[in-house]
Amino acid sequence: MRRLALLISIFVLAACILTAPKNGQKTNSNPSGQPTTAPTAALPSGNSTATSNPLPATGSLVYVEGSTQKICQLVGETDREFNKPTLNQTASRFGLVGNDLGYSFESNGKLFFLFGDSMPTAVFNGQPNSGNDPPRNPDDNDAIAFTTDANIEQCLKLNFITDSIGAYKNPVVLNAQGDPAITLRSFEVPIAGISDGGKMYVLFATDHAAPGFATRTVVGESDDDAKTFHYLYDFSKGAEAKFINVAIAVGNDGYLYFWGTQGGSLYRKSPPFLARKPIGSMGSSNGIAYLQSVNPDGTPVFAASESAAAPLFHDTVDNAGQSQISDCMGELGVEWNSFLKRWIMLYNCLNDTPSNPRGIYMRYAAQPWGPWSEAQTIFNPVTDGGYCHFIHRAVSAQNPTACDNLSDPGRLDVFGGEYAPYFISRFTTGDRAGTTSTFYYTLSTWNPYTEVIMKSTVQAQKP
Repeated sequence: MRRLALLISIFVLAACILTAPKNGQKTNSNPSGQPTTAPTAALPSGNSTATSNPLPATGSLVYVEGSTQKICQLVGETDREFNKPTLNQTASRFGLVGNDLGYSFESNGKLFFLFGDSMPTAVFNGQPNSGNDPPRNPDDNDAIAFTTDANIEQCLKLNFITDSIGAYKNPVVLNAQGDPAITLRSFEVPIAGISDGGKMYVLFATDHAAPGFATRTVVGESDDDAKTFHYLYDFSKGAEAKFINVAIAVGNDGYLYFWGTQGGSLYRKSPPFLARKPIGSMGSSNGIAYLQSVNPDGTPVFAASESAAAPLFHDTVDNAGQSQISDCMGELGVEWNSFLKRWIMLYNCLNDTPSNPRGIYMRYAAQPWGPWSEAQTIFNPVTDGGYCHFIHRAVSAQNPTACDNLSDPGRLDVFGGEYAPYFISRFTTGDRAGTTSTFYYTLSTWNPYTEVIMKSTVQAQKP
């Protein structure tokens, strides 16, 4: 994720651009329309396939074709698509050129955003501001911002946690002695956050070992609105770690739910897993349990060991007429949609099929453990106005002309791409009948190295 050092493995984008935009022409990104029958939860070897309670009578959820739109560019000095200043002017206001991710969560009346590897300006307020210049920590270059804005359609005005020179501050997770407990270098980032019992908790990914992503997540606690964090415990670690990229949500049954994917060499090659803890227990490592299976009557079975966690589902591709497992999950967002009475999951996937092109996938379920629907593509960068609008398209044999106005300096040969779709849940809307809902989410674009705010609409189809 950070600077050009990440070009080795973040996307392998040049190999993944399968078709070219047709002079901005927009085509159907999900021609199959309604999803097929929802699969059951994937179970450990030796167990029979489980079934679950049927979905409520409101029926299937279907993406409304053409509803996905960019609201604004959230970070950076200039909106590349329109060549105009961004609302946040982060270079001149906070010494921040660009970053990615942008997981958001509510705490103490504010909406916080967790940003990944961030690029500082060389100078800010007349002081050195590059990665190795104090007060920067050379082992960390992430960022955290917050907002109290109430109208997302006008974008969101951010304020960053700042350091002693007024530039964005690198979050540091401290041990009991007041020293950094972990590193937060490339591929080591704040992953997800939640407020529990009146305190802020953030999961940080660390222990990166190339190739791939981090291999360990830890819980940091803050009692000063993200100015400082204190290490509490490891959340997921090592070869069995299944919760490296994580989405967190509060259930209506007394539990916090965690959907996770693997890191290391399985980064963006993982199925999703599920864990839960009692509400009010984030301050302790006690009480976490992992979904092992689902009974025939739809009730979940949780186990104490992370190694027992079973995939919720697998992504597949069509290979010579046969469905073949091709897990593709890395970053993911999950929210409970109170209008449609469903859990909705978003994630980026490079799988590409005629009925479901690569891009941002959406699935839904009535319960946190599923059964989860088949995937629908709600944003494809080729056909849905991404490339040459707000995502850079590099020169290739298929695309002899680049979109020169979009690229970061010195990166004309680097394809942009879509990843990290994280819900901004306070702005989700819908009708009282529970038939339609629009949700908002951040989306990272790699080149330019920034995030945009997107919105998409889904509707319920009666059986």
